[in-house]
Amino acid sequence: MDLPERYVRLCLRVGRHVDDFVDAYIGPDDWRRAIAAETPQDPPRLRDEARLLLDALAGADLAADRRRWLRAQLMALECSIATRLLDEEVGWADEVERCLGVRPHRTAEPVIDEIHRGLDAVLAGPGAIRERYNAWDRRNAVPRGRIVPALDRLREVLGPRSRALVAMPDDESVAYELASDVPWIAYNRYLGGYRSHIEVNADLPVSVVLLVDLCAHEAYPGHHVERVVKEAGLYRRLGRTELCIVITPAPESVVSEGLALGALEAALGPDPFVAVADVLAEIGVPFDPAEAAAVHHAEVALRDAGVNAAFMLHEQGSTPGDTAAYLRERGLESDESAERSIRFLTAPDSRAYVSAYPDGARLCRAFVAREPNGFRRLLSEQLTPADLLG
Repeated sequence: MDLPERYVRLCLRVGRHVDDFVDAYIGPDDWRRAIAAETPQDPPRLRDEARLLLDALAGADLAADRRRWLRAQLMALECSIATRLLDEEVGWADEVERCLGVRPHRTAEPVIDEIHRGLDAVLAGPGAIRERYNAWDRRNAVPRGRIVPALDRLREVLGPRSRALVAMPDDESVAYELASDVPWIAYNRYLGGYRSHIEVNADLPVSVVLLVDLCAHEAYPGHHVERVVKEAGLYRRLGRTELCIVITPAPESVVSEGLALGALEAALGPDPFVAVADVLAEIGVPFDPAEAAAVHHAEVALRDAGVNAAFMLHEQGSTPGDTAAYLRERGLESDESAERSIRFLTAPDSRAYVSAYPDGARLCRAFVAREPNGFRRLLSEQLTPADLLG
């Protein structure tokens, strides 16, 4: 059994212990069936296997980029086993660095002040900026019955633009479904065979900005396109077995979330909301593109406030109540959103993941600016956060 196959089997075995650790699996069914039929392996044995694979990498007959990628993933895997199965005490920032391959950093409050001022200039009117922002969100919410039709209509615009960025199989497809009583806003369940099933949380208002960004982030040219292109090119054509499984949190999460956060502009250019305004107006979803652009940029930038909140909770000892207040004041989150964020930041399976968004966006943005065809490379190559540093 070669090292990539052992890596995949180890991930599946860890997934027996940790719910949602395996985000997607498109490998051989007999591997999954065999491991599901096993008695779950003891965590110390799983950690020993991760360490053995790390030691064996130097002598493995693999391309250099595969060795780099597997080393980063295995270090994350070993950390997840240690913290979630063996109850080892690891500081939050150290856990993030070991799992994601990049150390989290606090954002200075004057930077967040500047984000507020930019939004304040566009959403003029009485009241605090948080009140005006959340009122804008509610006022521009897409009616529940129009969410899926609007996503399908956006696919008609974003799909061809994605194909102009990178080649995809003709039979790729996405299906959308509304979900309730879930902790996330949207979730791409990649099924393999170039198919994604995307669930959208319709319990909270889905603003037009969130709707447009969601289509790009989760589907075209974000998570769906990345998974399709890597399945077709790296897994099926090149036989890179390790790409048949996606785990979280891991360095691959940083690349995936980073490119997804830049997906809208990659597909539609610097004025993406202008490009889709007429299309959405045709189906009864009108909006002001300039306001939408300002809200979108603020929402992406304010993910840094979420990392600051994680520092407060895990490094400074702040209470969940004080941290939720920070998210309301500085992240401009609604009461419901702040409550959901606290659940995300405190859950063992997601507390390290929050940094994947802003750090991924920062690294991918710099990579795209520096490298010819940078966004296409993010979608199609086996890259780590260290590779994006240049």
